[in-house]
Amino acid sequence: MTAVIPGSDPHDAAGNSSGTPLLLGLRCVRCGARGEPREDTAGCPDCRAEGVPAAMLAEHDLTGTDGVELARRWAARREGMWSYRELLPVAREHAVTLREGGTPLVPLAVGAHEGSHRMLLKDERRNPTGSFKDRFYSAAVSRAAQHGYGTVALASSGNAGVSAAAYAALAGLDCVVVTAPGIPDVWRGLIELHGGRVLRAADVDQRWELLRDRAAVEGWAVLTNTSTIPVASHWAGIEGYKTMAYEIVEELGDSPEAVVVPVSRGDGFAGLWLGFRELHTLGIVRRTPRMIAAERYPSLSTASRLDLELPPEQPVDPDSFASSIGNPQGTVMSLRVLRESGGTAVVCSEAELRAATDRLAAAGVAAELSSAAPLVAADRLWREGEFSPEDRVVSLITSHASHQPATLP
Repeated sequence: MTAVIPGSDPHDAAGNSSGTPLLLGLRCVRCGARGEPREDTAGCPDCRAEGVPAAMLAEHDLTGTDGVELARRWAARREGMWSYRELLPVAREHAVTLREGGTPLVPLAVGAHEGSHRMLLKDERRNPTGSFKDRFYSAAVSRAAQHGYGTVALASSGNAGVSAAAYAALAGLDCVVVTAPGIPDVWRGLIELHGGRVLRAADVDQRWELLRDRAAVEGWAVLTNTSTIPVASHWAGIEGYKTMAYEIVEELGDSPEAVVVPVSRGDGFAGLWLGFRELHTLGIVRRTPRMIAAERYPSLSTASRLDLELPPEQPVDPDSFASSIGNPQGTVMSLRVLRESGGTAVVCSEAELRAATDRLAAAGVAAELSSAAPLVAADRLWREGEFSPEDRVVSLITSHASHQPATLP
């Protein structure tokens, strides 16, 4: 049984005659090819055939939509991310929601970062399962339930698995999480607490093959990447991430100068950028921010420096605790965000992440190690003169430290 958002809104009728945005379909981030909405995560078939797998993301028709009126509607609602339902991938009556979203921008206390810069934390720890993944899985599970799937499936050894299991339970769906052998007990326990079923793959890379093969046989709705060369997770979930951009602008009154995001495959990174672009198209903001990727391994950094089309795979530290940004290879999708926004990628070492985590904790913010990456990246860019002291820089804090007890003192 899906959870329905209470209340009614006279502006929720479908159709574009009243200026309501319509979902046109999916568009490839690399070649621009368009297609109907699909329920797989293989990406653009043409780009895959060329050896450069690229994501296909949602494209909305904003023609005739009054951005000022839309923003007024949004501001009048208090329903978390589903306040922005006009640009989400399912009708509101199919929304599977725990009132995720609505997270605040928190100024980082002076002394917790280098200098007196205007650092704001988008505190996604406050979502129902403690991470920003709830935005993705509220949207993605809503679509799966609407389309009649009985089981959702994904590859995860962390926050995504917990979030997917929680939203699947709320929707009355089964959830299968394909994990690496060494999934931490806290994440495994939370997945199982919500009724999720854990399938352990032989190793990290084998997760994709196991997920693809079992889903094809069982008819599961696959919600995450299934490719060895990473592409993206399900486009409907990425739509959920757009709402972070809407909330940032609603609170600030315009776009910040830069947004810094911990990036692995970059689903949240791409979703944020989509949101800012839509707000700009609607005339709600005057400009879009620079998007900064804080990465553990120099995949996007290398692709940017060498002007590559496909971010290269990088060697990884097997002892790293930055598992949420531990993917050795970035995506074409993330690289496109950097180039379109005039952004950059910054590599964060384990020592820098630990130091940044300590600094956040001293300001009252207990963050998962990977969530401290934006602090490392922003400080470095300020030191190098990439940001001015007056710039408003938003750093995305994606998950709570309690999800990673092994990193605690």
